[in-house]
Amino acid sequence: MNNSLKTLGIIALLCFSFYYTNQFALLMKSKDPIYQTILMQEDKNINSVSAVINGDYIIPGLEGKTINVEKSFQNMKNIGAFNENYLVFQSLEPEISAKQNKDKIIKNGNPLKMGVAIILSENSLLQTYMEKMNIDYTVLTTLKNVQEEIHGEKINNDFNNYNTVDKLLSKMSINKNICLVNGSHKDFCQSKNKIMVEALEINNSNIANFYGKVKGGDIILVNNLDEKYLKLLIENIVYKGFSLMTVSNLISEVR
Repeated sequence: MNNSLKTLGIIALLCFSFYYTNQFALLMKSKDPIYQTILMQEDKNINSVSAVINGDYIIPGLEGKTINVEKSFQNMKNIGAFNENYLVFQSLEPEISAKQNKDKIIKNGNPLKMGVAIILSENSLLQTYMEKMNIDYTVLTTLKNVQEEIHGEKINNDFNNYNTVDKLLSKMSINKNICLVNGSHKDFCQSKNKIMVEALEINNSNIANFYGKVKGGDIILVNNLDEKYLKLLIENIVYKGFSLMTVSNLISEVR
């Protein structure tokens, strides 16, 4: 009995000692000038932006970021001074996210990204131009062109050989989670558990209606468009201050 009481006493003493030491360490840390300065950097935190849902459609949100005080403090203790470059941030998920609403169709990326995505249908001349100008783009992919080497992004658009193309894209470690619903493919894309995207189609006959009206977040499918019109379209996008992105980059909620 006495031995048991002694053991319990020792355990209690150790627990108290650990708690006291821990509290003392926290107190000392809270008084450290570096730690106090890190706590004052709240203005560098960025709030997340929730996705916007409108019927069957959704505009992706944007992740926020917040300072990880403990990791930042450990970083700076090693150099013995506060340095903004050593701040460590952690992601803050949007309250409403496109990831949680895969039954919705993405028609636009978040306009705060200041980006536009161009999707090319099978047209080697336009691809050659995009490659030559080193412009990020996305191309609709079929069994015929899936193994072509490009610096752009590929989207599986072969609804007759979908699984085969998917497997080939997987072997190449290429993003294969996006499915274009243009042409009434919503049910098919949903059955494959893909991120559903709908693009604005621009061609030779309607380019005049859209030229100069492109806005941030637009996803544009270029189909039967002459190279000269594509050049004008890209020049206008860049003139407005937008960056050209792949679809996956534009619709990602990562800033």
